[in-house]
Amino acid sequence: MRWLRMLAIVLSVPAALLLLAVVVSVALSPPGAGRRPAKELGVPHRAVIAHRGASYWAPEATLPAYLLAREMGVDYLEGDLQRTKDGVIVVFHDDTLADKTNVAHVFPGRENDPIETFTYEELMQLDAGSWFNEAFPDRARPSFAGQRILTLEELIDVAKAVEGGPGLYLETKSAHRHAGYEEEIVRILREAGYIAAPGATAGAVSSAVSAPLMFQSFVPESLVELKRLAPDVPRVLLVSTEIEAERGWDRLLEFAAAEAHAVGPIGFLAWPWNVGKAHRAGLIVHPYTINLAWQMRLLAFFGVDGVFTDAPDLALELYGHRRDVDSEALFEAIGY
Repeated sequence: MRWLRMLAIVLSVPAALLLLAVVVSVALSPPGAGRRPAKELGVPHRAVIAHRGASYWAPEATLPAYLLAREMGVDYLEGDLQRTKDGVIVVFHDDTLADKTNVAHVFPGRENDPIETFTYEELMQLDAGSWFNEAFPDRARPSFAGQRILTLEELIDVAKAVEGGPGLYLETKSAHRHAGYEEEIVRILREAGYIAAPGATAGAVSSAVSAPLMFQSFVPESLVELKRLAPDVPRVLLVSTEIEAERGWDRLLEFAAAEAHAVGPIGFLAWPWNVGKAHRAGLIVHPYTINLAWQMRLLAFFGVDGVFTDAPDLALELYGHRRDVDSEALFEAIGY
């Protein structure tokens, strides 16, 4: 019948478009194209990077978030490094303390001051966990209240506490505001065994990944400095939509190919044409921050080599690293 033929034609159009999209995606970004550069770097392919720890389940960048991610079996613990007024390297994302601590109560009038105007002793007076209980009552736990901001050394201790633990994926956060702190970061990591001393071979860290340390930054100058200080550590150029609009993807890849080993674009930029160009430049691609199952599946199809995620348990299961991660049992195991 004529109407059946018309219906068949109408229904075939979306299917044809979908098939065309699949063909184009595979042509622009062949599946597995990033396996070789990842292997050369010692980075797992489809790496699961715990963004500020398992920050869907616990207050970001706090001890329980990192302990939980470690016990889940992630490849990397991700953290943002900043420097206090008295020179201590701490793990904290925001430029100010207002949203993720009780700074307005402890230091009224200073809630919008940048973190580098506070001493380490002042930061230790803050509660960095109760905000999570208020924001996410369905995931709240009494043990989150009173969590402290961690130092880089404390994050290192979490990763090294178990044999074959996760690697560290560290960002020089707002590096222009912490001028020169890359040297102190490298010193701490060298003393911890993550970076070999000049003239020596590998460091002394036992890790589940061959590359136990990754550096990342939105600031090109910081990556250049890290290359000078620790040339053997893989470096990742982070890319926001604003940065891409200002400089263009091709120019960013030119810089990354010369000074880094990978790009970390916001997920909105991880289209196959961008991923494919990065792979052809010899770079791996780790987009941020990917928290939903359909996003993880789609970007895997687009050819990305791993993801930053607040929900590493989900990524571990979807990418076949580990099945049936029981977050509740792991919380009990780590004492939270």
